Amino acid sequence: MARFLFVCTLALASFAVTPVSAKVLNPEQAKREEFKPESFTCPLTGKRFKQVVTHPHFPLESYPDGSHPGDEWIDTQIPECPQDRVPILPDYAASMEGEDAGSGRLVYHTYTAEELARIPGLIASEEWADMLGQTRHQRAYWLAKQLGRPSFDRFELLVHSPWSAENDEQKRAALEVLISDLPAIADDLDAPPEYRVFARYYMVDALRQLARFDEALALLDLLDKQVVDAEPGEDPDWAYARGEYSLQQARAIKLKDSDRFAIEALDDRTAGRLCSDLASYPAMRGPNAARSCKAREERLAREDAERGAVRALLDDRAALDMQCDDAAPDARDAILDEACRQALHEADWAKGERLVREQPEQVAAICEAAAEPDRNTVQVSACTSYDFTLGYAVAELLDADDAAFAALCDVGTQLGYGAISHGCKLSSERRDYRRAVDLWQDQASLRTTCRRDRHKWSGDDYEHRDHALWLACNAQEDGEKASYWLDSYGEEGASDPSPLHRAALPYARKAIDTELARRAAQSQQNDLQTE
Repeated sequence: MARFLFVCTLALASFAVTPVSAKVLNPEQAKREEFKPESFTCPLTGKRFKQVVTHPHFPLESYPDGSHPGDEWIDTQIPECPQDRVPILPDYAASMEGEDAGSGRLVYHTYTAEELARIPGLIASEEWADMLGQTRHQRAYWLAKQLGRPSFDRFELLVHSPWSAENDEQKRAALEVLISDLPAIADDLDAPPEYRVFARYYMVDALRQLARFDEALALLDLLDKQVVDAEPGEDPDWAYARGEYSLQQARAIKLKDSDRFAIEALDDRTAGRLCSDLASYPAMRGPNAARSCKAREERLAREDAERGAVRALLDDRAALDMQCDDAAPDARDAILDEACRQALHEADWAKGERLVREQPEQVAAICEAAAEPDRNTVQVSACTSYDFTLGYAVAELLDADDAAFAALCDVGTQLGYGAISHGCKLSSERRDYRRAVDLWQDQASLRTTCRRDRHKWSGDDYEHRDHALWLACNAQEDGEKASYWLDSYGEEGASDPSPLHRAALPYARKAIDTELARRAAQSQQNDLQTE
């Protein structure tokens, strides 16, 4: 779910990020966290003002509404003119491009002349006056909607708008607008079809928080039934990641828990903290927390007992096989049915592993023909090995084809998923390691290069640093006396290939050629549109 959100990866530092009443950071708080104010110009008056637009944020954990620890301060990201309270809107698409991409810094929109002509009338309206008591993101969303800003910007502002609510009225207003406006915005996003399905899960959470439980459960059921496939190059796990989210939401809805941080809607680790350490998380524990914590405790005890009963059946496979054969699936109790399912899964997984060893060419053909969502357990087992091996086969071909590597293996591709991305990543690593070994041969020259070009290899910017220099210079600074640690590093799969690797090579060639053709066609289409 978090893939829809522009993740501002900021250091958590020592700031308390347990959600509290929403507010923007005051100067003392900002100074304590070493957040420096930035300068802005009011679009209507031309007056300059300064505002901190950075807030404490921990993106490695997320909550059911898409927020992260620290996002109760997210209104800090919206600069607001002191005199007329006109917000300066973020440009989220631009924030994800250019040199600062991934830094967490937002780029802000410069209002056009047409927009500047409209803003005075908009902020003089009764509707705007009624909005002044809402969150900054809510007001920014309203203005972006009136001005017809891109759907991605409106989506981000809309989803963020409830997070910084200071009271129930602000939260209710933001959630109701989210429910009414999100479908049209999601459908207008320039994104793969599955994104539009995933985006609607935020509506489920909003309905639950508004205690509209029947509607929330009905929408959850509807969304869960919509089949979505990962796009080429996308992480296939995203097609299934909604399963756990849906299960958690369903538990909270059935408990009629409307708390923002409903215990059963949270991941198990977060829920455990809230239920066991009451003193540390008072702001996250809503009025339903005690009741939901008790329900969670009972559920966990029940599930533990059920797992124990299943394990007991699995310990005697001969007896279990007889029970599974004798009882039709619809006649088994839940414990026996789960034990039979696990036993069958283990047997099918072993079949897949045997196929890899004994019939690699058949495995390659099966995995190329069967779409991932349609694979049975035997195929999933075999194709887990094949998909991994295919990436190494792609890398082998790219190692020998500089033109194809240059055409395909940009940073975005290397950070993606699928065989091409995996192969590009491996081939890039091998090229870096080989270049690092070459650099190592002349220690004096390397020492000079490391000092002169330190900006190219030091620091935390993984995407843009020179990885070969990083390897060689770090080794030299660490006092390494030989390059043995570099020799053949990253060369796995490049020598003595397995039968499965050999079977994957023709399909790797096809994958490369297909992607090259696709990109060439896309480039040609872009050129025609430019003309």
